[in-house]
Amino acid sequence: MEGNLVKTIIKLGYPMALASVAQTLYNLADTFWLGKLGKEALSAPIISFFLTFFVVSIGLGFSVAGTSLVSQYIGARQKENAYKSAGNLLLYLILFSFIFGGLGAILDKQLLGLLKTPGDTFDLTRSYYRIIMFGMPLLFPIFVYQSVMNGYGDTISPLKIELISAAMNLVLDPILIFGWFGFPTLGVKGAALTTIITQGLASFIGVYLFFSGKKGIKLKLRHLKPDLKLFPLMFKIGIPSTVGISGTSLGFIVLMGFVNMFGSPVISAYGISIRVIHFFMLPALGISAAVTAIVGQNLGAGNIERARTAVVKGIILMITITTPAVIIIEIFGKQMTMFFIPGDPLVHQIGQMVFFITAPSLLFHSVSSVLEGAFRGAGFTVPVMVANLARIWLFRIPVVYIISMVLLNGPEDIHASVGIWLGILFSSFAALLLILAWYLRGNWARARIEET
Repeated sequence: MEGNLVKTIIKLGYPMALASVAQTLYNLADTFWLGKLGKEALSAPIISFFLTFFVVSIGLGFSVAGTSLVSQYIGARQKENAYKSAGNLLLYLILFSFIFGGLGAILDKQLLGLLKTPGDTFDLTRSYYRIIMFGMPLLFPIFVYQSVMNGYGDTISPLKIELISAAMNLVLDPILIFGWFGFPTLGVKGAALTTIITQGLASFIGVYLFFSGKKGIKLKLRHLKPDLKLFPLMFKIGIPSTVGISGTSLGFIVLMGFVNMFGSPVISAYGISIRVIHFFMLPALGISAAVTAIVGQNLGAGNIERARTAVVKGIILMITITTPAVIIIEIFGKQMTMFFIPGDPLVHQIGQMVFFITAPSLLFHSVSSVLEGAFRGAGFTVPVMVANLARIWLFRIPVVYIISMVLLNGPEDIHASVGIWLGILFSSFAALLLILAWYLRGNWARARIEET
């Protein structure tokens, strides 16, 4: 990959950031329409998420292997091996989705029982959950398409598919939920079916483009034949990513338990801060993914110094974009809280404290994401797994517990929630130092495709 690195990062990164915006709108549509049916209906996708995300994390984890291997093989000008990696990944993830989706659907009562699903939402949640789990094979191919095309260097095609899917979701959601235009009224089942239909369509388009060769990657049936040399490498790259994603998700569930102890004002302020910071993180997601593709292709081509330079340029670009956002959040945190929840001075006060303390964590986490992108591009995902698990389990949860529950008065004093915000700040900084130290060791800068 040649040319100005900053321009290349922006060119590859902005479509991925926009795709994240589309996905955010996708989720907001479900929340908006199901909220019209009441809190019981809205609880169905929220409760189901904790179970379905475990299966999805397998797809997301192994998709990292697709991005890494395809980008390296493309950089090494070994197109046949790149196609073989894409085909094998597609086959494996479809098989996994059948196995885990089927098991999850069969064990629905037991799994929902483990989550202590309330009786008044159990049946609604179960109906939503079963449709999503049975539809898993329709969801996974789009993960493969997005990761492979990102590794190939085409981030526009996945964005177009994401926009089509999000638009269809906006249209179909109310039609199937409320039974508009003569359709049956399906309620939460309608929301689940909309997800399966729209994501299934996205997967169909992705697979069609794979085999048609219209977007650069042209698969044939022979590329789906399992390669015994590729599978161990995909496993070594994918498993740490899967463990990191699912383990981090579990940690946030535990952290949410601490937040819940302090009541609705703290929950509200915390929820608002997550949404605001996630919005400002969208450029970071794009830049990180762009660095992943650039590093992978340059390592595959043997351009190690250019790969290192891409990381440095990515960090500089990230700091340039993120620093103004941190300042805005620091200054206008209270106003942001008031925008979402007007007329509640206590929430506004807590929100101001939350944003003032946690704003720098946006910068720390953004720089970390660039370094994580470098490791993913190289195919060394263990450092990313360790940093993410350490962020939540080693640095954040213990600090929150010690400050809020031990040193301060715990849930009896709402101001003791400051331990939560200090934990977020400290853990983001500590995780950055951890992954930066790993990066500076320099042993990541080699292509994993050499192992095959």
